[in-house]
Amino acid sequence: MKRHAAAARATVKKERTKTVPGLIKPITKSVEQGIGARIRFMRQQRGMTVEQLSSSSKLTKSFVSKIERGVSVPSISTAMRLARSFQLTMSQLLGEDHYEDAISLVRKGERRPFMRSGSSSGYNYEMVAGPKRFKRMEPYVMKPPLEFQDKRLFEHVGEEFMLILSGSIEVEVSGQCLRLRVGDALYFDSHLPHRSRSLGGRYAEVLVVVTEG
Repeated sequence: MKRHAAAARATVKKERTKTVPGLIKPITKSVEQGIGARIRFMRQQRGMTVEQLSSSSKLTKSFVSKIERGVSVPSISTAMRLARSFQLTMSQLLGEDHYEDAISLVRKGERRPFMRSGSSSGYNYEMVAGPKRFKRMEPYVMKPPLEFQDKRLFEHVGEEFMLILSGSIEVEVSGQCLRLRVGDALYFDSHLPHRSRSLGGRYAEVLVVVTEG
């Protein structure tokens, strides 16, 4: 009797993981969730809504949502539509191959400045992940001015992280004045009015990472 029960359970388990024609993987809960999580990540990384992905892939909004939640597994044709929406190949969408800028390496001498110290704000910024097209963070190296140029404060949507690489700085965040030295780190909601300046008569270097929320 016990042998019959064990055999029945094994048969059920085997049927649950069998391959169904037209689906990109065997139907298992982990596979469903893995594909869905990857598609959701790709969509969010590009700042797309479910509705926008639905429109570009010509799939219904509810079906895209089910795929992302692991409720449904996309067929090959569906996966191809989604891949085209992300400008990826099928292999890249499924994680079997890297897309062109999945990995971005920028050497120190290759940093691209996008605001120099002579600008009206007085800040010097160098991009450290410029080649990467789709990203959820914007990292750069900043050299704050030696003195505040005016009373202007910066505000933007998202969050901001600072790590002092060299020198020391003063950061004003929402009326609080904070002094940071090498190795100190600061994380704050960037909708709070803020600004920074270098201390000690020399320009500090700060790794800054900004997200858009």
